Amino acid sequence: MPAISEVLARIEARQEPEAIEAASALELLQAVYRSTRLPLAVRMRAAIEALPFESAKLSAVAVLPAGDFADRLERAIARSGVKVIDAVRLPQQE
Repeated sequence: MPAISEVLARIEARQEPEAIEAASALELLQAVYRSTRLPLAVRMRAAIEALPFESAKLSAVAVLPAGDFADRLERAIARSGVKVIDAVRLPQQE
């Protein structure tokens, strides 16, 4: 039967986090969130911080040919044959 001190030593060894060695900050974060010995809150925070460096951020980019947008809009309106009504602001009554 093992001595009490041996049992306590094994329990303490299980509770101590393992030494994490990493070459970069991202590798450190990955090691932290993959560790099952660390608390879930610590692992989640490390995963959140590493996420922008592991997954591409989606974005939309519009590439317009030469000429500014207002000119292109005017030409499109002219081609559509839609009547455009110019609004005139009436003076406000008091």
